[in-house]
Amino acid sequence: MMKFKHLFALVLIFVLYTSCKQNRASEQPEIIQPSAKNLVSVYGPNRMVRSVKQAKNGDMLIASYTGVWRYDGKLFTNITTGISSPSFWDVLEDKKGNLWFGTKDSGIYCYNGTTFLHYTTRQGLASNMALHLYEDRAGNIWFSIGNGATRYDGKTFKHFTTKEGLPSDGVNTFMEDKTGKLWIGTRSDACYYDGKTFTVFKNNEGKPFYNVWSIVEDKKGNIWFGGSIIKEKKGSTIHIDGAPGLWRYDGSNYTKVSQLGASAIMEDKNGNIWTTGAINPVGFSAWKLLRYDQKTLYDDKPTVTDAATINNMLCRIIEASDGTIWFGSGKGVYRWDGKTVTNFMPTKEKMYQIDQKESLITWKGSMKISAAEKHVGTVSISKAELWVENNQLVGGDFQIDMNSMEYGDKKDKNTPIKHLKSEDYFDVKKFPFASIEITKIDSLSNKTFQITGYLTIKSVSHIVSFPATIAIQNGMLNASAKLTIDRTQWGINYRSGKFYDQIADQTVSDEIEFEIKIVAKK
Repeated sequence: MMKFKHLFALVLIFVLYTSCKQNRASEQPEIIQPSAKNLVSVYGPNRMVRSVKQAKNGDMLIASYTGVWRYDGKLFTNITTGISSPSFWDVLEDKKGNLWFGTKDSGIYCYNGTTFLHYTTRQGLASNMALHLYEDRAGNIWFSIGNGATRYDGKTFKHFTTKEGLPSDGVNTFMEDKTGKLWIGTRSDACYYDGKTFTVFKNNEGKPFYNVWSIVEDKKGNIWFGGSIIKEKKGSTIHIDGAPGLWRYDGSNYTKVSQLGASAIMEDKNGNIWTTGAINPVGFSAWKLLRYDQKTLYDDKPTVTDAATINNMLCRIIEASDGTIWFGSGKGVYRWDGKTVTNFMPTKEKMYQIDQKESLITWKGSMKISAAEKHVGTVSISKAELWVENNQLVGGDFQIDMNSMEYGDKKDKNTPIKHLKSEDYFDVKKFPFASIEITKIDSLSNKTFQITGYLTIKSVSHIVSFPATIAIQNGMLNASAKLTIDRTQWGINYRSGKFYDQIADQTVSDEIEFEIKIVAKK
């Protein structure tokens, strides 16, 4: 009997151990129906684009903070309109034709062309942060999840952290080479995984590489990546030996090809190596798209062509089937055709700039028991661009300075504003700006239009739609609109009746009203 007890204990330990390593989906994924009417625009997204891929049918797939967009060569369609807009970081089309979307804070979405399947921690993910996606040759989907890496085989999520040998839980990129090794760039040491063991790869002097954001294998089997060398590591202190650069590994030796930073890397069909990187790796600077000529790649000084310089961070690079080069940026998506860089935004002649003195947003809130008694204040629009074609508004965006928030009651304005700026409400110290991105305008009458777009507060974005009166004449634009939101959709839950049992006169209404006045000129 004692032997059976020992055997049962061993079996129990094994079950508990394997359940820690592998999380089978404990709940079925949430099913979300796609929107019956997706947002369509002649312009591309004008917010951060982290990833650009090409679908099997030739369309470009663009992961933006405001959604995942499909570009068919003429129009941009937001295929995630039906999703309650998390910040999208990556998009992947798997071998079966399913589309996978990684987000900053809402887990993973899988789109099979009919419905979205939503996976979060409730389905077995270790975190709802899923920033980078990769499919290996076996069909497994890999995610970087903020606290390690996850592999999904279609049934089971298996998580890898520093406990399993991963050198850092901050994973930046994945790449499987021809031998089947999975190379992983992290925010600390970089490594490769042979299916059993994580091995930190080090330069010829035995020093590890640090903060590797991109890894590719070229046609000859060389591994290319951008990174720095760790000179010394003592506890949480890391000493870097020199600036980041572009490196090549031929299977035996590591060669520093360039001192220029390489955040994103790609090999085109002609064997040229492309990179993006900041001109100045310290502080803010413009970024460059560079091409290293295939004929001189192995020379001491390879020929480098400066294809584009952009005053924004540049993200993933991809070569489309027609030979054009696409890359994401801090403000939209770009395409380089060998001569011209296109950013899919209106030309300067079509842009109207806001008059900050004349433009203002008035906000109104109330206690639920006394809704007629409004608390009123204002907040300023810090900058904006509106796009006008043929004397009609077609798009734009504007940024709201949350620090400029003021309370209407002059007798008692400091205390309420301090509370509104606190973590209970808008957490202005952490989120100093809100924004509205206009993606669609429908005419209702001669001067009345229905505006549709994304309202972002506290880094949470949701689609909003509201009527506006717009008049454009002699290079001047005047617009007024009213918008009412449910603050809890943006995570502002303080004294909401939805979340807290409170005395009626302490319950704050969930509705916030905004009256928007815009004056802009060409």
